[in-house]
Amino acid sequence: MNLNSYFMARTMVINLGQPLLYFTMILSLVLVVFSLYQPLRRYSRHLNLAIFTALLSGFLLLVWFHYRIYLDLPLYNPISGVLAGRYAIPVWVEDEKLYFWTLLLSLWLLVIRDRDLYFKAAVNIGLTLFIILTTFTSNPFISPLPGFNKTIIEYSQTINAVDANGKYQLFSMAMGRMQGFYNSVYMWIHPPLLFLAYSTFVISFFAIIFMLNSHDHDLDRLAYNWAKLGYIVLTVGLLLGYPWAAEAWKGQPWWYSPKINVTLMMWVLYTAYFHSRLYLHRKGMWKTTGIIGILAFTSVIATYLSTYVLPGIHSVGG
Repeated sequence: MNLNSYFMARTMVINLGQPLLYFTMILSLVLVVFSLYQPLRRYSRHLNLAIFTALLSGFLLLVWFHYRIYLDLPLYNPISGVLAGRYAIPVWVEDEKLYFWTLLLSLWLLVIRDRDLYFKAAVNIGLTLFIILTTFTSNPFISPLPGFNKTIIEYSQTINAVDANGKYQLFSMAMGRMQGFYNSVYMWIHPPLLFLAYSTFVISFFAIIFMLNSHDHDLDRLAYNWAKLGYIVLTVGLLLGYPWAAEAWKGQPWWYSPKINVTLMMWVLYTAYFHSRLYLHRKGMWKTTGIIGILAFTSVIATYLSTYVLPGIHSVGG
């Protein structure tokens, strides 16, 4: 393991990523002002592009850091000295999850064109809230991959202080963690699909809010189209996650995990939203459909937070 090179890369990510994220937050606050002030509103799209570019730059910095981990921290069998594997860590784990979600949301704001100005302003405010939350609650640049960093330091310090049996046990645990979590195909497919779905649900949520107040059928279709995209991606993500869960937690009652049950509730609520919309022409169903859509998005937030506040196999530290 080339720990010195790894620490240098980690320091570079902190020194470059921190000011970049704060700069992005300032841009987003300016975007809110421009979105609300009529004479400046025409410049909002330029700010949207600048924010996306800044977030993408930060994401590419994280990609580079993960690549340095792949190069600098190979895992060798301590007994035979043979290379056992390298860490191929996805760029949406630990504190990177909310950042990835925010990056996707900033991309969709570039896609949305010629919509209600107040709706666009609301979504811009939503993006700003996401950036602020990322900066102060889930900043991937303060301490990049803190869990992995702690594990790799403990491993490197302990591996030289134990006998042959101890070395092999530590190596087996590290190898299992590498293959079963960091390098798992599941981790490269299942989580990003879910965050892709979550990001489209944000757009749908704001469209539903304005649809309720205005009875605008264009906003209803906008809400439906973005929710439909998210629903399809969410369903695929859940189906792809099942085989991995069945194998990874074989013999454990993983289906009782609070995170899994909250996620299924989210899927059920969006299913109810789509069914309710079939009867939109009936009396009272416009409001009912909107309320179900809002409840469905509330379940998206609950699903994300459940990782941090509920126990289970998906919980942080669980």
